[in-house]
Amino acid sequence: MPKVKLQKIESYRFKTSEKIRVSDLNYGGHLGYDKILALIHNSRLELFKNWGVTELDLGDGKTGIVATDSIVNYLGEGFLHDTLTIEIEPVEAGSLSFRLAHNITRTSDGSPVALAEVGFIGFDYKTRSPSRLPKMFCDFLKNSES
Repeated sequence: MPKVKLQKIESYRFKTSEKIRVSDLNYGGHLGYDKILALIHNSRLELFKNWGVTELDLGDGKTGIVATDSIVNYLGEGFLHDTLTIEIEPVEAGSLSFRLAHNITRTSDGSPVALAEVGFIGFDYKTRSPSRLPKMFCDFLKNSES
């Protein structure tokens, strides 16, 4: 199976940080592969908070999101108590779906830990069906300065 190779984006408009906790470690003593998605999720919550929306309400009172896929390229290790810088940039933003690109580095020395992308669709949780993304949210995706 061919490897999906992500490319670092030229610039990311949102930046946050996460500290690696003992529960984020695997038996090898470093950041577990499965915990990267949890850290990305936390960073997305911070991005959405910055925009004044949530994963269940993108600004219209009815549309949330559902993740459709994720890709992670692991580039380095993270260890207990390391602080990670997580940069986020919306990519492939459309009226029904979008992707968020992530660049994860160790804050102390800037060394790469991972590149990741997660895809989403708009979702109406009341009708349990896909939904168009609200215009306000699409504007954030295309024009946000965080």
